[in-house]
Amino acid sequence: MEEYIRNTYKVLTFKESIETILENDEKAIFFGNPFELTNEDINEMIKFFEDVQEYEKCGELESVIEVRAWAELDMFLEDLDIKKGPNFYKRV
Repeated sequence: MEEYIRNTYKVLTFKESIETILENDEKAIFFGNPFELTNEDINEMIKFFEDVQEYEKCGELESVIEVRAWAELDMFLEDLDIKKGPNFYKRV
């Protein structure tokens, strides 16, 4: 379990690419597809790092969740601009 969570952590935090990890170990495994993880998946990874007392990694993964939330809001607002016009949600 430890190896695949650590590999996925490296990808999510841009410390290593999937390609680099696979170059170093052809049989490397990941915690699902690192690019399609849900927040629940990331929370499971956070729990793992809490259990092994690697709190800095927990903070980095919490930041990933936060950035994703802001990105989702930004995409929502952009979609709203396209559908309703750029001034629909702005106060005058």
